[in-house]
Amino acid sequence: MKMSLFVAMLLSIFCVSAQAEVQHLLFTKMAVFPIADANYASSEDAWWQMRESLTKNQRYLVASRRFMINRGVFQPRRTLKPADVIILGKILDAEALMTTHLRDRSLRMQVYRAEDGSTLWESSVELHPAIPIGDQLIKASQKLVADFVASMPYQGYQVIDESLGKPIFEEGGKTRAWIFHGTNSGLEVGDAVQWVEVSGEAGTAFFNQSVRTQIVAEGKVVSLKGNLAEVQIDKTRAVSDLHDRALIRFPRELAKLQNQMTGDKGSALMSEYLSNEMKDPQELEKGHNPTSTTLAFLGNIALLILLAF
Repeated sequence: MKMSLFVAMLLSIFCVSAQAEVQHLLFTKMAVFPIADANYASSEDAWWQMRESLTKNQRYLVASRRFMINRGVFQPRRTLKPADVIILGKILDAEALMTTHLRDRSLRMQVYRAEDGSTLWESSVELHPAIPIGDQLIKASQKLVADFVASMPYQGYQVIDESLGKPIFEEGGKTRAWIFHGTNSGLEVGDAVQWVEVSGEAGTAFFNQSVRTQIVAEGKVVSLKGNLAEVQIDKTRAVSDLHDRALIRFPRELAKLQNQMTGDKGSALMSEYLSNEMKDPQELEKGHNPTSTTLAFLGNIALLILLAF
């Protein structure tokens, strides 16, 4: 009886933990809706410039106006319900949706994850009371977009090596990978690169909370090729962390982006952890033993059960 209660307690702890924290997954395909409740001549220009800000470094692929019109969904939208987000995401083949609406003299923006309808980020800008609203829409919407981009604790992602069809490859006895960094990223040969996992609590705007960022691999740029960079991986928690669409951040670029977030209502503190299990990927591949890992896990569970008595 005592053992059953203990096992039930363990399972409940694991379930609560799993429900409380979710891991963020990369999104690159977005749809931006026109500004709602903004009947001003500048509102259309504001929409175009919002879209341009997201596409200028090619980090995001944003649905075109014609595509959205053809799908019958190009119209201003306010706050969306999760079910509406999921439906619109399927219609537009988008991974994230952005809505903006004007309420009195406050411009509010929300970004949603299309897969489950959850809110990724939200913020607002108070417009100046002495300046006409129409004269402020472009600047205010541009600030919100910049704050949204700056709130992402990563600036790139890993891609598959096209010639090999694999996420990692060997050269000179070292493990390497290709990552996407976009245009105008400022990335240079020799710059540090980090693979990260980002997690946070479910049920709230994801990037408005104190998200947990864990560094799972580190390396440095050895060459640049257009929007891609070749990275030599010095250490990693596990070879499996080096996969297609893994989140990548550039410490030098991150510091610059965080400076832009000063005074942003949507910004949040980030807790950062460095995995203490990181090793040279070559060592991990030589010493990898899934059987021993499984036995160690089972041994730990057995020890917990014995301690219960």
